[in-house]
Amino acid sequence: MSTMRRLLFLLFLSGLGATALPASAATLTHGWQNVNGIHLFYREGGDPKAPTILFLPGNPLSSIQYVKVMEDLVATQAVHVVSIDYPSFGYSDAPDRKTYAYTFDHVAATVHDFLKARGITQYGLFMQDYGVPVGFRLISAEPQAVTALIVQNGVIHLDGFPTAQDPQGELRQHWRHRNAALDARRASYAKSLGYPRAVGWSNDDDISPDVVLQATTAEQRPGVIEARNDLWFDYGNNVARYPAWQAQLRKLKTPVLVLWGSHDDFFTTPGAFAYLRDAPQAEIHVLDAGHFATLQIPDEIARLVSNFLAHHRVTQPPTGLSAP
Repeated sequence: MSTMRRLLFLLFLSGLGATALPASAATLTHGWQNVNGIHLFYREGGDPKAPTILFLPGNPLSSIQYVKVMEDLVATQAVHVVSIDYPSFGYSDAPDRKTYAYTFDHVAATVHDFLKARGITQYGLFMQDYGVPVGFRLISAEPQAVTALIVQNGVIHLDGFPTAQDPQGELRQHWRHRNAALDARRASYAKSLGYPRAVGWSNDDDISPDVVLQATTAEQRPGVIEARNDLWFDYGNNVARYPAWQAQLRKLKTPVLVLWGSHDDFFTTPGAFAYLRDAPQAEIHVLDAGHFATLQIPDEIARLVSNFLAHHRVTQPPTGLSAP
């Protein structure tokens, strides 16, 4: 099984002209921020006084998916970049589901509290997969805080979510009446994942074994797959909010960049163009990549984001460099 398919399998179970710069990238720092008793892991780079871009990860990954893109952006723009691992993801704590409700409302509130703890009051958003429903909750709560939107393979329209289009399909039925068999399949698969090794490994998807190992280890911690199943069950509440988020996007009038890996079978390319209905100003790029494009083509993603931020004057080139 290819590396991309390993990372996406849980998803499918659920749904049956820039300035030339040196190749060297800036170094990120990292740490844990205590938020309401939960230690949230984060990665950060650039001057905290510069405009902030908040990177919200997708399932089942974490801030690790953005490292190269964040490093490249700090090297090309006067920008402050931050990404966090949600509770139970990456290196963040995995609080017991009996004491921490694994819902998107709660995760978004935790992210909001993280931003408050870090003194971040205004930011652009880079959102992928689960990052989109988390991000749109932040937008709905404080639209004045958001300076720009960047979406990569994440939906607020059913156009790009084929497995959720049938109201009578297994996925929509699960969101109405939780299917224990579906939960069990997801848990069984997560428990079956082993240590990355040469036998059976594929480099076709350009996904590092470091990424796979971290995602697997995080998910196999006690109680985590059950918590993740709770969060996936709650995803139905995101679909119910799509119309409200579309209306919010129409009001927002901020610069919008949509980047889409065209080989994503879960969130498909029509989802990219659907954003134009609500944000006709959006810049759309369909890319030769899959669901985790920031891992597959990070240099291209960073170039497109850097050009977008500079064009809309969200950020500025570092001192001594001319704008694209």
